[in-house]
Amino acid sequence: MFAVDAAEVPPEEALTLFAAHLRDDDEVLQSLVATAEDGSPGAVDHARALLDPEGSHWRFVERLVEGTISHRAAIDTLIGRYSLNWKVTRMSRVDRNVLRLAAYELAFEGEVPVKATLNEAIELAKRYGAEDSGKFVNGILDRIAQELERV
Repeated sequence: MFAVDAAEVPPEEALTLFAAHLRDDDEVLQSLVATAEDGSPGAVDHARALLDPEGSHWRFVERLVEGTISHRAAIDTLIGRYSLNWKVTRMSRVDRNVLRLAAYELAFEGEVPVKATLNEAIELAKRYGAEDSGKFVNGILDRIAQELERV
């Protein structure tokens, strides 16, 4: 989504490129399984298999990315309503896209627990964003979740 937002990748190619990079990124895969109970050496290979485009979890990834991209205007309006003193277009690309993905989950993926959405978005913002990105993302998403009556 970051690459699509930066106009570096057409939306229809984004998932293909993401899948290729994910399979080769042991650091990201290791962080995905770091909190798993099974810290065995095969855990990264298991995560790679699950998130492979032919794997069992890839359809969920596709749905999130495609849904976020196709509902971007509505999502940006929702985010803009709660980002006091910040236009969505002025936000950092990391913050903007973390917010977009999480707002999509809150608005359109009712089976995803709110707490999971918020925690994952905050962690992504902390890891890839600026020093205060986690707080910024948390504040906006909390208000969105309240508006959508998901809390």
